[in-house]
Amino acid sequence: MKTMIVRAWAALVVPALLLLSACAQLPPPSNVHLLLPAEQRAQVLASVQRWTATGQASLRSPRGSQSFGFVWQQQPHGERLSILGPLGNTVAELRDTGQQASLLEANGKKLTASNMSVLLERVLGVALPVQELPGWLLGIPPAGQVSSYDAAGWPDRVHWGAWQLQYLRYEAVGGLRMPALLQATGPSGIQLRIAVSNWQLGQS
Repeated sequence: MKTMIVRAWAALVVPALLLLSACAQLPPPSNVHLLLPAEQRAQVLASVQRWTATGQASLRSPRGSQSFGFVWQQQPHGERLSILGPLGNTVAELRDTGQQASLLEANGKKLTASNMSVLLERVLGVALPVQELPGWLLGIPPAGQVSSYDAAGWPDRVHWGAWQLQYLRYEAVGGLRMPALLQATGPSGIQLRIAVSNWQLGQS
């Protein structure tokens, strides 16, 4: 009888111990108090070669206003930008390998150029600083170009070449604080407002 009790007790305790052991190996849940400081954050992001930002953008210029969805995929040897229509359909897909850029339009027409800026201007009708966009999205301003910080000590207003950026909202993504809403004002009164709804860091 005693042997049966011992076996029954072991049958209950061993799985419980295994479950506790498995739980102990899980990473702790993300917490706003565990966010990396700005300097360490910049170092981590500088080492991330693959990431994807998905969201919505609105563009105002002397030529008019327009809104569109976007998916920016950054990879070690290039980048891809998908421009999405109101129903989520791909209006244009741009790729840049560093040696050549290409544009695939919804009608199947394909164009190439030396860089993505020329092709994006064809799609949107406005010249944007494409080379700077990854830095805008990640929120890594050039050294000495931050003109003000928010109450939490994060960049609020930034001079970025001929553009003025304002970071309106950040959100926690794992242990990093990432831009969720920003507005850029450029030459000729051009305004670009970007809302990032989803971040995938280390993935593409």
